[in-house]
Amino acid sequence: MDQFQWISALTRVISAVFRKGGDCTFLVEELKAIFDPQGGYFKSGGRFMPSIVAEIGWAIEDHLQKIGLLAKTEISEHQQKIMDEKKEEFESKLKVEPSPEPSEFPENAQVCKKCSVKAVILMDGCMTCLNCGDSKCG
Repeated sequence: MDQFQWISALTRVISAVFRKGGDCTFLVEELKAIFDPQGGYFKSGGRFMPSIVAEIGWAIEDHLQKIGLLAKTEISEHQQKIMDEKKEEFESKLKVEPSPEPSEFPENAQVCKKCSVKAVILMDGCMTCLNCGDSKCG
């Protein structure tokens, strides 16, 4: 119940923004940018949540994508194939058992700055996310 007051206030403000009309998509980035000074947490599947407020932002983003107000960012089949190959190559180099669930990534992976999933590995001299394909090398 420690969080009750501010969560109630935040949900009322969000509701007021939705009722007012106009572009409400700005809420997603604003909320997802909030970091808890005491640290965040990992959700199942490896996605890092920097705060409870950020998780509300992710939930709103998911909702806005489902109703068509925000475009979904999808990975092409070609990108997915390359990421799957890189994951297999990475795991074989470490002699790691492939994960039983397709949503799991190597244990020593880092958190991706783009999608917040613990799926970034060093492959071919480049940090690459096995979840969204984000790479510093292009």
